[in-house]
Amino acid sequence: MDKSLRVGIIGAGRIAELGHLPGYQRAGAQVVALCGTDAENLQRLGRAFGVERCTTDWHSMLAAGGLDAVSICTPPALHAEMAIACAQHGYHVLVEKPMATSLTDCHQMIAAAGSANVLLMVAHNQRFSERHRIAKEILDSGRLGRPYAVHGAFAHGGPENWSPNQTWYFDGRAPRFGVMADLGSHKIDLLRWLLQQEVTELSAFDTTFEKATTVDDTAVLALRFSGGTLATLYVGWTHRPDYVDHLTIQCERGTLFIPTDAAQPVRLLESSADGATVETTFPFGSEDGAGWWATVAAFVAAVTHRHPSPISGADGKATMAAVLAAYEAVTHKSVVQLNPISFGGL
Repeated sequence: MDKSLRVGIIGAGRIAELGHLPGYQRAGAQVVALCGTDAENLQRLGRAFGVERCTTDWHSMLAAGGLDAVSICTPPALHAEMAIACAQHGYHVLVEKPMATSLTDCHQMIAAAGSANVLLMVAHNQRFSERHRIAKEILDSGRLGRPYAVHGAFAHGGPENWSPNQTWYFDGRAPRFGVMADLGSHKIDLLRWLLQQEVTELSAFDTTFEKATTVDDTAVLALRFSGGTLATLYVGWTHRPDYVDHLTIQCERGTLFIPTDAAQPVRLLESSADGATVETTFPFGSEDGAGWWATVAAFVAAVTHRHPSPISGADGKATMAAVLAAYEAVTHKSVVQLNPISFGGL
């Protein structure tokens, strides 16, 4: 593809404003159309990012043509319908996480992209955060040996602080997705990628401490992975002060600490020949700490150079299977078994 990639964005909320719109600018793509439900905010973003076509009707945006690719930045319940329609129009698709609200929807999205020969990528941005890239390189090197156990936390004060107008987060209608889908999907996908293992068993506890909703605002998950690694995850919308987003990975020959942000380095603790503890630190930058811009850049590069999807629909489906298993575990107070072969992720 010789010309600049022409992109439309469906959804004009915070992830579009902070991630996709600037991400495409930095990647050299041209956002030519933007769709949102809030006309005033839509016009504001259109002016700020020089988007000529702004509309509240995503169907007409797709039908008008002039696009090579579309970012879908809407609530998860809308992802499947929109992604399938984009594929049917011949547009490559970058869809926000979680991928969809059912495995059937995930499958239909994958099938539509395959039939249309377009690229489908799920925007699991934590894979592109610099601190996680450093950790991935260390783990893949084999330096630490087999990963035994992981503890992770991702929690903040709630989506109303991040995006006050996005009330869909607290919608208690089916599917009843709360923090396990919102933040849990981030960490489940990240662990699948870091460990190169699939989730095979999962249990979970959730509750609603504060939010005026029936969905979960706090949860703890326990997971077993296909390579034997065990993990616990805490996710929450009730965390104070500030937020946490870290991992500790205990391995055969040392322990890896991945911090919340660039205020601290990635830390590696190992034992020397005489039994002393040796610490190695890996500082990293603060720009694009969440990995949003790098996610968009990877999508642009894959489409432009006709490379495989950096995070495929099968990957998104595998993560979604684990999220749905977490809700099943809560409902039935059980340990849920997953068959990773059927998901086709890693």
